[in-house]
Amino acid sequence: MNAPRAYRGLNRDERVEQRRTQLIETGLDCLHADGLSGVSVRSICARARLTPRYFYESFAGLDELLVAVVDQVAAEVATATLSAIASARDSGSDAGLEGQVRAAIDAGYAVVADDPRKATALLVAGAGHGPLRDRRHKIVIDYAELAMANLPRLGAISLADRSRARATALFVMGGAAELIEAVLSGALRLSRAQVVELLTAMWVSVLSAGDD
Repeated sequence: MNAPRAYRGLNRDERVEQRRTQLIETGLDCLHADGLSGVSVRSICARARLTPRYFYESFAGLDELLVAVVDQVAAEVATATLSAIASARDSGSDAGLEGQVRAAIDAGYAVVADDPRKATALLVAGAGHGPLRDRRHKIVIDYAELAMANLPRLGAISLADRSRARATALFVMGGAAELIEAVLSGALRLSRAQVVELLTAMWVSVLSAGDD
């Protein structure tokens, strides 16, 4: 059997992955420019300058592409947050719990605050659209698990207390998501600094509740 022919130095699998990445990025652009009701397979393909054939080699339909867009933003937020926690922990400064929490929130929020397209994707995920609504629920749960694994106190708790801590982390994470969505949508007028401070105080209060 002949090996797949390379084109411009890329084999077929690499070209497919390159087009998939291009479609996700274009989907992010179209979603922000046209809104959920205005985005379509046709509009994404036209903007990406790809035929529908190339769209369907990576995605079964529009919903699958939109979920991939939201997943990409969620992954960026998680990566930025975990990196900030690690940096604060390893900096040698006396950051402590509050410093690590503030660094994590500031870094994660910056992903969507600095790029309106990503803010739109986050808002769309909470807009009640079927697959995106389901994905939002999963993202909130995943973020709560990340907090448990990486923040002080939550990461060090005993197995017996883990169910209660998971429920608490999920409750706080859900509230944080609602607050961020309200600010990004304009329903609540708060500066970036105010958002970070409010969420930091919220998390520190919960994590420190058992210290007294």
